[in-house]
Amino acid sequence: MIRARTTAFIVFGFWLWAVCGAAVPDIHAQSLEEKLGSVTDYVPKAVAPVDQLVEVAQKFQIPMGIEWVDRGGSTTNDKTTPSGKRSVRKLIEEIVSVSPEHHVEVEDGLVRIYWPSAAVHSFNYLNIRLKNYSVKNGDLFAAEDQLRWAIRFTLEPEKYRNGFAGGYGHGANDIFQIRKFTIEDSDVTIREVLNRIALAQGNALWVATIKSADLEGDEPRWTRNGADKGDLPLIAAWHFLPLAEIKELAKEQVAIDVMIDGMLAERMTTIPVMLEYGLAGDAGGASGGSSSEGVSYRYGARIEKIGKDFVTLLVRLAVERPGETHFNFDERVQVYRDHFTDVRPEPRIRIRAYFEPTKTFRVKIHAQ
Repeated sequence: MIRARTTAFIVFGFWLWAVCGAAVPDIHAQSLEEKLGSVTDYVPKAVAPVDQLVEVAQKFQIPMGIEWVDRGGSTTNDKTTPSGKRSVRKLIEEIVSVSPEHHVEVEDGLVRIYWPSAAVHSFNYLNIRLKNYSVKNGDLFAAEDQLRWAIRFTLEPEKYRNGFAGGYGHGANDIFQIRKFTIEDSDVTIREVLNRIALAQGNALWVATIKSADLEGDEPRWTRNGADKGDLPLIAAWHFLPLAEIKELAKEQVAIDVMIDGMLAERMTTIPVMLEYGLAGDAGGASGGSSSEGVSYRYGARIEKIGKDFVTLLVRLAVERPGETHFNFDERVQVYRDHFTDVRPEPRIRIRAYFEPTKTFRVKIHAQ
């Protein structure tokens, strides 16, 4: 059963949704207990228990800290998750029951998955107590970088006595670029820091795998490998996943409709955007088609630039008609809020781009 326990700690910073205000849907409007009490007949598509837990966390926006003990060999769920109505709380318990040693607990605003004896083991790296940890007005990537350095400074202080060269990077257009938060603490475990980062960020869960073999022997593996060495270095032994991506959080999207006389008149691209953060969702791949009259087209579009109240699109359209020179359109189109941008590269072709609220999907359009 899930047991509720509350411990006191200070989370510096506010929730993502309070900071974003009206710009971001409040997917956390329900309390955690309300979400866990929701009734569902959802059956996870994933097979492995951890993957199922992540799937459920993202489906129902449940913040989690998953500390899974890997006993070696293949880890698959031999039990079929039952269908039928039950609470989200019960669904999580059903998934975890494949490994009875693991427990589920609601603690400090997140659902914690752990193996009690492994969780308190002195060789469990999540129990390493850091001398200091601090991230100031940083995003999740900055918070992780500071955690890695805190681990290094704690385990190998002599190595960095005379200074160090730092720096970190991440892919562009990532939802974890927002929001900024501050955490400052000392004498804190890695587990506690992971929890605080997830809660302060407001749109994250974390997963860490503990190898049962690492809990055996005469010494913890970090005494042999330090922070950066080994098959799975301590500084890369966990990972954060978002509860929601840009497409779930964006309140507006850019739509592109394409009309080709006698052949095409429909929505071709829908891209969720968060202009205030310079973020855009996936534009989808290229597409094409042909008609019985021998007319064919190839189409693709993507966002190249995001401004305060506009985006710049790169639109590519090639049309082939029997007996005519092939038509090619490969240009940038600027689209502003509250304005329809119409481009007619030739009389029989119209490209229309515009902003609209999300959840407003039109499959077909009427040529004008």
